[in-house]
Amino acid sequence: MKNLCRLSGLFVFVMVLLTGCGFKDIDKRAFVVGIGIDKTEQNQEGYEVTLKVAFPSSGSEELGDQFELLSSKGSTIAEAIQLIKAKVSNELDFGHMKVIVLGEKVLSKDIGKTMDWFTRRRDIQQIALITIGKPDAKTILSIEPKGERLPSNKLFMFFDEAGTESPYVTTKFLYNLRRDLEERGIDGYLPIVQAEKDNFSITTMSVFKQGVDPLHLTKKETKLFNMLKKGYDKESIKVNAKDEFFMLAVDSLNTEYQIKQKQNQKISIEVIVDISGVIEESKVELKEGKLDKYNKLAEKVLTKDINKLLAKFQETKMDPVGFGLRYRATRSGTENEKWKAWKSLYPEAGINVRVNADITGTGIIE
Repeated sequence: MKNLCRLSGLFVFVMVLLTGCGFKDIDKRAFVVGIGIDKTEQNQEGYEVTLKVAFPSSGSEELGDQFELLSSKGSTIAEAIQLIKAKVSNELDFGHMKVIVLGEKVLSKDIGKTMDWFTRRRDIQQIALITIGKPDAKTILSIEPKGERLPSNKLFMFFDEAGTESPYVTTKFLYNLRRDLEERGIDGYLPIVQAEKDNFSITTMSVFKQGVDPLHLTKKETKLFNMLKKGYDKESIKVNAKDEFFMLAVDSLNTEYQIKQKQNQKISIEVIVDISGVIEESKVELKEGKLDKYNKLAEKVLTKDINKLLAKFQETKMDPVGFGLRYRATRSGTENEKWKAWKSLYPEAGINVRVNADITGTGIIE
C-alpha cells in the first residue's frame, strides 16, 4: 500500500514537471518556413525582420497561399524576433525553416554579425538555404507564385534541384556561408533572387568579403562560375565565330586547377577544363567531318571567357573559387605566413586556362 502511494506521488510529481516544460501542441505552433533580413533606414541602426509563417492544417488541400507575413524592426535580429512574438498567439517554431533571404543592402553591413544569430540558434538548421533578395527580402517572401503547394516551397525547389536544374542557379547553405566568412583563402557568394510581379527569377549571383563592396556577376559570368565551381554538366554553351555558330549541349564536364610557383617566387594558377557534348542547335550547316574544327572553336571561346572571369576576380581581389585555400593546403610554414604570402602573390599571379573539348556529334540530323 505504501509502495502504491509512493508511485502515485511520483506520477503526480512527473505530471507537474511535464506541465511546466516547454512542450507545445502542434495546433499551438506557428511554423516559420522563411525569414527575411533587411537593413533599416539610412539613419537607423538595426534590422527589419520578416517571417513567413505557415499554420498547421489537418486537411490535404494545397497551402501555397495560406501563410502570414510578420515583420518588426529592432536593433538586433533577436530583438526584432521578440517583438514579432507579441503579434502572434502561436509559438514560433524555426525547426522547419528552409530559406533565409538577405536584403541586398545587408551586404553593405558586416555580414558576419548579421549571420551570428543564425549560427548560434540550436533550432536553426545549418542546411538552411541562403539567398539575396532584390529589391529586398520582404518583397521576395511576399510573392505568391502560381502552383505553389506549400509556402516558400517553390523557392526551395529551385535551390535544392528537386525540381528544375538550371546552370544559372547557385546554391549556398548556411554552414557553407559560415565557412566562407571565417576561412582564409575563399570568399563568400550568394545567389540573387529578383522579384518579377507574381514570380521571381534566379539568374545572377554576388561575391562578397568583409569590408569590400560586393561584386555582382552577370548572367553569363554566373553560368560560367557554376560550371567551374560545381562541374555543372546540364547546360548549353554558345560558340560564335565568324562563319560558325552552334550551341554545345554539355554531357560531362570536369575542372581541375593547381597553384604553381616559379623560381622567381611568382605563382601561376593553372586551370584545366575537360568538356564533352553534342551540338544541339546551329544557324549554319554542320558536318561530322569537321568535328576537330568545332572542338577548337569551342576551346577558344571557353578559354577566353574563363580567363576573363578569373581576371575579374583577381582585379577585385575576390576569390570565390578558393585558390587561396589550395595555396595554403599545399605550402609549408605557419598559417599566418602562408596567408600573408598569398595576399601579396594573388594580385600578380598568372592565369593559364586550358580547355579540352570533345564534341561527339552534330545531333541526330542525317
